[in-house]
Amino acid sequence: MENQDVQFVRKSVEDRRAVFERVTRGVDGTQTRDEVVAFGDGESVPYRSFIEKGVFELARPFLHSPDSNVTALDTKKLAGLCGAMLARQSRIPGTVVEVLVKEFLVTTPEEAAELGVAVGEIKTKKLEGIIERVLIQYGDDSVQELEHATVLFNSVSNLATKIIEDRRLAGFIEQSSRYVLYTERDPVTGQWLYLREKRIMGSAHGEEYVRLMDRLFQMYARLAEALTGHYKTLKPIAEATYDIRGDGTKLRLDELTDEKEIKEFNRVYKFDLKTRACDTARIVLPASTITNLAMVGNGRSFEHLLKRLYSSGNPEYADLAGRLHETLNRFIPKYVKRASPEGERHMMEPERVARQQIEREFPEFRKFERSWKEVEWVETPELISDSSEPIWHLLAASYYPHVRVPFHQIVRRFMTVRREKLVALLKEIVGERETRRDRAGRAFEHGYPCAFEIVGNFGIFRDLHRHRILTQQRQLLNPHLGFTVPKDVEDVGMKEEVLALVAKVGALYDKLEAAVGPEAAQYCVTFGHHIRFMMGFNLREAQHLCEIRSIPQGHPDYRRVVQKMHAEISRRAPWIDEIGLLCHVDHNDYPWSRAASEARQSAKRLEKGITEE
Repeated sequence: MENQDVQFVRKSVEDRRAVFERVTRGVDGTQTRDEVVAFGDGESVPYRSFIEKGVFELARPFLHSPDSNVTALDTKKLAGLCGAMLARQSRIPGTVVEVLVKEFLVTTPEEAAELGVAVGEIKTKKLEGIIERVLIQYGDDSVQELEHATVLFNSVSNLATKIIEDRRLAGFIEQSSRYVLYTERDPVTGQWLYLREKRIMGSAHGEEYVRLMDRLFQMYARLAEALTGHYKTLKPIAEATYDIRGDGTKLRLDELTDEKEIKEFNRVYKFDLKTRACDTARIVLPASTITNLAMVGNGRSFEHLLKRLYSSGNPEYADLAGRLHETLNRFIPKYVKRASPEGERHMMEPERVARQQIEREFPEFRKFERSWKEVEWVETPELISDSSEPIWHLLAASYYPHVRVPFHQIVRRFMTVRREKLVALLKEIVGERETRRDRAGRAFEHGYPCAFEIVGNFGIFRDLHRHRILTQQRQLLNPHLGFTVPKDVEDVGMKEEVLALVAKVGALYDKLEAAVGPEAAQYCVTFGHHIRFMMGFNLREAQHLCEIRSIPQGHPDYRRVVQKMHAEISRRAPWIDEIGLLCHVDHNDYPWSRAASEARQSAKRLEKGITEE
C-alpha cells in the first residue's frame, strides 16, 4: 500500500488456508490491526488472495472444502450465478472466492440496509445487472459453458429422447427398456403409456392409432409373461449358478446357507429372467412409448437444444421446448435468452432446401430401398482435394437424413451428374450465413477413417446412439426396412401373432405418412423395426465403441453390430489387431447377458452389508 508499511503475523494455518494478523502503519505512525485469510502454505505454495477474515467467513457457507486451495462452489445456493463468477476470475488477480465476497455478497451493514437483505446474503436486487455486465464483457458463449443445470424430462416419447440426446456436450440418463417392464397402465384412465401425438390424433386415423398402440402394449405384456416362463424352463432356479460371493466360484441355491446370500441369489435370478424378457419383448414397443430422461448440461447445450426443438416443426418437441425454456428461465434466464420460439433460420433452411432439391432433382431417393447387409463399410474420400469425390460425399451426407436409400446409392447417382450442378446444390444448402453462428450441419463432419452404415432395429440404434460424440446421422424411422423377430419369440409360439400385428403397423404407417407426413408417422413404428443410420469415428473412438459395446452384459443385437465393425476394420488393416489396439473386443456369445454382472453387484452388496433394493 502506498505510504504504508504492512506486516503479516501468521496466527494459524489449516491445510492451505492461513489466518494472519495484518498490521498496517501509516506515515503518521498510526497503526491498525485486522485479521485476514490467505490461501497457500508459504512453502510449496506462496500465500496469495488475502481476504478479510470476517468477509471470508461470510463466503464459507457457499463453499465446499473452504480451507483447501481446491474448493468447490455450492451450486444449489449459487444457482444461476456460478457462470458469471467463474468468468470474472479470468480477468482479476484473485480467486472466485474474492469475486463472490466482493461482487455477489452483502458484506456491510450499510449495503444490507440499502438492499433490504442480511449481511452474508446474495445481492439479489443487483444480480441482473451484474450478470448482464459480465455477459457483455466476456461474451455469452464463454459464460454459458460455466453455468450448469440438471433437467428432468418426464413422460416424453422415445422419439423425443433421441433429439434431446443428440446434444453432445451434456450428460444423460434414460429410463431403460432393458431393465424396466412397460406393463403398467395409467390407473386413472386405464391408458397404456404412449404418446397420443397431436397430428395423428387430429387426423382421420387417430382412433386406429390408439387401437393399434393398445394392441402393441397388450402383445408386449403377453410376450414378457410368456418369455419369463420360457426362461424359467430353460434355467430353473435349482440349476442356476451365480458367483454370489465374488470369489470366482459359481454356486447353486442349495449350496447356500446364509440368509443374506440366499436373498441375493433369489434377487439375481429374478433380475436375470426379467432383463432377458425385457431385452426380447421390447421389439413390439412403439416409438411413441413414453419414458423419463434426465439431462445435465451447460447453458450453451441447453440453448442449442432449445433452438433445435423450436426449429423441428414437431408439436411434441415444440411443447417440450416451451416447458424447458420456462424452467430454465427460473434460474439461468440470461444463458438461454437467444433461443426463440420462432426457430432458427440457419437450422430450418438447409433442411428445407435439401428436401426441396431431393423432390425436384432426385425423387428416386424417396423410394424405400432395403439393405441386405446389417453393417456396411462406407468409403470416405480425402475431403481437402480438388476432385469431385468430396462434393459427392458431402452432398450425399446432406441428403442422408431426408432419403430412404443407402449412402452408396446416393453417391453412385451423383457420379452421373455434372460437377457444376452438384456444387450449386451444395452451395444452396450451405446458404447465406448471416453470422458466424450460422454453422453447417453434421453432414460436413463426414470423412472419418472409420465409417459404417447400419441397418438394424430401432433398439440397436437407441443403444449405440449414446455414443453421441461420434458423427451420427439417421434416416426417419419407418416399417419398410425389415423387422427383427428374435428366436425366443418363435420358441414361445408367438412369432406369427407378432408378425401379423407388425403388418398392421406397416399399413397404419402408410396411412399416417399420407395424412400427416413421414416425420409424424414415426410414432407408430416399433423398436423391432429397422432404421438406417451412419456412424463415423477415428481409431481411438473405435476402441472405446467396439470394446464397451461388446461386453458380456450388452444386448446381443448391438454386440453383434460392433463385432462386425471390428471384423471389418481388422480385415482392412490387420496391423490394428497386431498392435493390440482392439484387443478387448469380445466375440463370445452370452445368452444370459446380465447374470455375471448382477452377481458381481450382489457380492459387493453383501460385502458392504446393503440389503435394500
